[in-house]
Amino acid sequence: MHWKEILPSNGYTAYMTDYLQVSDKEVLTLLYQPLIGSVAYSLYMTLAIDVQKQPQKKITRIHKTIMTFTGLPLDAIFSERKKLEALGLMTVYREKETDEYHYFYHLHPPMSAKDFFDDDLLSVFLYNRLGTKERYRELRQYFAVNSVDITNKENITQGFSEVFTSLHPSELKSTTSEMLEALSSSMPLMGRHASESSYSIGESQFDFQKLLDFLPSFVPKEEVEKEQNQRLIAQLAFMYKLSPEEMANIVQDAMLHAEQLDDEQLRLQAKRRYRMSEADEPPRLGLRKQPEELTTAPKEPKTQEEKTIFYFESTAPIEYLEELSDGAKVYEGDIDIIERLIFEYKLTPGVVNVLLDYIFMVNDKKLSKALAFKIAGHWKRKNIQTVQDAMALAKKENQKSQSSKASVKSISSQGKGYGGQVKKEPQPKWMTDENWQKEDWSAEELEQAKREAAKYRDLLKKNK
Repeated sequence: MHWKEILPSNGYTAYMTDYLQVSDKEVLTLLYQPLIGSVAYSLYMTLAIDVQKQPQKKITRIHKTIMTFTGLPLDAIFSERKKLEALGLMTVYREKETDEYHYFYHLHPPMSAKDFFDDDLLSVFLYNRLGTKERYRELRQYFAVNSVDITNKENITQGFSEVFTSLHPSELKSTTSEMLEALSSSMPLMGRHASESSYSIGESQFDFQKLLDFLPSFVPKEEVEKEQNQRLIAQLAFMYKLSPEEMANIVQDAMLHAEQLDDEQLRLQAKRRYRMSEADEPPRLGLRKQPEELTTAPKEPKTQEEKTIFYFESTAPIEYLEELSDGAKVYEGDIDIIERLIFEYKLTPGVVNVLLDYIFMVNDKKLSKALAFKIAGHWKRKNIQTVQDAMALAKKENQKSQSSKASVKSISSQGKGYGGQVKKEPQPKWMTDENWQKEDWSAEELEQAKREAAKYRDLLKKNK
């Protein structure tokens, strides 16, 4: 359907089956508005308020009216309306009347704050829109409630039969036709169904039959066929860009020691699989390589400096950690550190590799979170984006540190009347090797450098 099918003279009927509560308006303003924008938010609120002031919670108007209310042209109303449909705030129907269509806009209340934050897709979507962890946490805190621990507390709540006396059977009968009519009325009443506040993830676009074909025989397929599980599977597949075969492996891992498909286990396995592969947003993880526009090393490095820069630029931080551990699995806490270095401190992957290399050398091959974030904060303020700049700054800061330690040692030695050697910390080779930047290599050395560069390229291809 194209917006040009709708004319200002076309009629529409907007209706709701429940009031918007105060909490609904807070959720719409603080949680939905960042996702749909202020224009779509205004369109929804305008329609909802117009409907709610009517006795039957239904109003019929022409589109010219809503254009006047919002000040929007017709094409903009159509475009913004689609956002409301996608987020489950509106269902649209139409009916042919002579030469024009009449549209029906069923407005739905938003999810509760709890359901919104429990929703994997919407919570990630909101986090990325807000931009910072602090803003996201602030919103969660606003909707948080302080529950009371009832462990070891006695429940003294009175039951119905303990408060009210029982009725005689004759008192339960409808003795008049008026009472019978009133009790048996089928008139629809206000109140929301749980499904009303939800949205369609597009389950039909995911090939569940393929997923079932990839599942081994020992996995009960009826678990995948359950409606609530299919919604979560489609949602995770959309979030992490997973194929039916990949989702089948995740389902298999989640049900390895269970007969039923557990929601939390499915989410956990999907996240783990995503962390070990390179993927596009959403969500964002620290697995990527240096952006092309921030690379400086030639494709065939000649000097040791160029080789080192090339390696740092062409290797993802997690790949680098795997190689440092001789291919062993990377500790999840180290992955979290890398993610924070990239997405909170805004360091590029190549710069993260330089930082990791330096920390592992000076900290006995241990990744210290405190030291990593201290250096990252400094480099962020210095706006370090390239590997070359990171290495230069690291060398400069290290020389300053060594000079400072030498001065302190010298003063201490003079005061105590003895001489002493300053103990040097171990340092990366690129900080200390004098021949590292030489360009007048012999033919044999140059050939060796080319072989090593080729080895790095083969290693990267193999990792991919």
